[in-house]
Amino acid sequence: MASRLVYGIDVGTTKIVAIAGRVVDGQRGWVEVVGVGEAPSYGLKRGLIVDRDAATESVAAAIEACGGGLHGGTVSVGIAGGHISSSNVEVALLNRSRDRIVTERFVRRLEAEARQTGFAEEEKVIHVVPRSFVLDGTDGVHQPVGLAARKVMMRAHVVSGAISSIQNILGAVEDCGVKVSRVVLEPLASSEACLLDEDRRLGVALIDIGGGTTDIAAFVRGSLTHTDVVPLGGESFSADVAYGLKVPFETADDLKLRYGTVLSHTIDDVAAVRLGERHYNANFISQILEYRAREVLEYARDSLDQVGVRNSLPAGAVLTGGGSLLRGMDELAEKILGMRTKIVMPRQIKGNAEPVRKPQYSTAVGLLYFGAKNDDLRPKGKGARNTSFGSIVSAVKEWFGFGV
Repeated sequence: MASRLVYGIDVGTTKIVAIAGRVVDGQRGWVEVVGVGEAPSYGLKRGLIVDRDAATESVAAAIEACGGGLHGGTVSVGIAGGHISSSNVEVALLNRSRDRIVTERFVRRLEAEARQTGFAEEEKVIHVVPRSFVLDGTDGVHQPVGLAARKVMMRAHVVSGAISSIQNILGAVEDCGVKVSRVVLEPLASSEACLLDEDRRLGVALIDIGGGTTDIAAFVRGSLTHTDVVPLGGESFSADVAYGLKVPFETADDLKLRYGTVLSHTIDDVAAVRLGERHYNANFISQILEYRAREVLEYARDSLDQVGVRNSLPAGAVLTGGGSLLRGMDELAEKILGMRTKIVMPRQIKGNAEPVRKPQYSTAVGLLYFGAKNDDLRPKGKGARNTSFGSIVSAVKEWFGFGV
C-alpha cells in the first residue's frame, strides 16, 4: 500500500512555508518530511490578509519552492489573527438508543450542539475540541465511545474566527490551484509539533512568537483549556528598533537577528555593533527589544491569568516560533510568567528534517501532523486526548462560491 502524502501551508505575516510529508504513523501523526518551500510574505498584517493578490503571489512562490506537488493534494492551512476567539462550553444530550451505548455519531451530535453556543453571526466555529465527558453523573471520562449512558455531557473548548478572515485565507491559497482540506488554528498546530503527551498531562502553556502574532495554547490535565492570539510578534520587535534608531526596517531586522538580546543588563552601556559602515549602541538596541518582549510576555501572562490557569501548569511554559530565538527570551519569560520555561522545536519528524527542526517551523510541521491524524476529516471520538476537528471548509466554499 502506497504511503499517504500530506501537505501544509503556514500563511505567516513574515514568511509563507509550504511543506509536504509522507505519513509514517497515522495514529501518532508522525511524518517524514519530503519537501519544504519558503517565500517572503507580502499582503499580510498581524496574521490577516490585507492584499489578496500580493498574498496569493507569496503563497504561489512557497508552493513552487516546495516542488509544486501541493497542486495535486489536499492541504491543511494555518490561521491566526486578532479575529480569533475561544471559550469553554458544556453541552448535554439524552442518549435515546435502546442499548444506551455512546457512538461516534452521538459524539458528533454533541459537537454540533457545541457549535451553536453563543457565537456572533459574523463568526464561524473552526474547532470543537472535547476536553472531557460526564456520563450519567460520572465525571472525568475522556473516551465515551463504547460506554453506556443515558445522559451525556461534553465539556469542550470551542475556537471561532471571523468568516471574512477565513474567506480571505481560503481565497489566497485556492487561487494558487490548491484544494484546502482544513483550516487549523496555528497554536494548535504548533502544540502538535512541539509538545509531548506528558507535558499535556502535567499542564503546560505553549507560547508561539511568530512574525505578526503571538499564539497561546494552554493544556490542563491533558485537555486543551485555553487559546489566545496576541496581535504582536517579531515584526513589532524590528519595527521598534527601526523607529528607535531611525533606520530602515530591513536594517533594524538585520540588527535584531544578528545581535538581538532581551536582557539589556547583560550588555555594556558603551558596547557597539557594526552593520555596514555604521556602528550602533548595542545596549540601546537590547533595551528596545526587552521593552517589547516584556509587553508580549505580560500579555501572555495576563491571558493565562484571565482564565485562571497560570497556577495549574506544573510543566511550565514552552516558547517556540522565530521570536523565541532572541537571546534571553526564555530567561525573561521565566521571570514574567513565574514558571519554568524552555524553548522547543518540532519533534518526532523523520526524513529531511534538519531544515525544519527549528522553532520558526513549528506551525508548518504541526500542520503535517494534523493531516496525518485527521485525513478523513471525521471526528475520531477520542475525547480530550486527541484533538477532534470539525471541518468548516465545505461550508465556507458554499457560502462564498469557491469551486470544488
